[in-house]
Amino acid sequence: MSEKIILKNVRLSYEHIFRPSAIADDAQKKYSATAIIPKSEKAQLTAVKAALLAAAESKFPGKIKPGAAWPSSLHCPLKDGDELADEHPEYAGAYILRASSERRPVVLDRRRAPVTEEDGIIYSGCYVNLSLAAAPFDVSAKKGVTVYLNGVQFV
Repeated sequence: MSEKIILKNVRLSYEHIFRPSAIADDAQKKYSATAIIPKSEKAQLTAVKAALLAAAESKFPGKIKPGAAWPSSLHCPLKDGDELADEHPEYAGAYILRASSERRPVVLDRRRAPVTEEDGIIYSGCYVNLSLAAAPFDVSAKKGVTVYLNGVQFV
């Protein structure tokens, strides 16, 4: 079961939305992006956490208690940016949410017209709206929740 997430006016980091990329040479190439969500955006963060919790609960009932820390045995795509700020100062005071997909996401401009890479308006650091879906996974020894990247709209 997947849970829909809509993020409004978030900063894009490490975007690979026009061409898939892989972390390692032998890894599968995927379209991906990281959303930087300021900690002051409490409503959006609450919605993200609720979607991640609902996705986890659908596959791993009772494993995560509302309000408790996410168990280390389950992967969580939402990270506290303050813990990563030494290497990524732009993450300070924010949470980051990593999303990816095997399929290219829909990419639109402000007026909802399709955008290509050649248009040059989407780049790491720009502000976007994101359409995402949180879903649980249980593959071999790894399990948790992942977030699929469905759509990107330039703000």
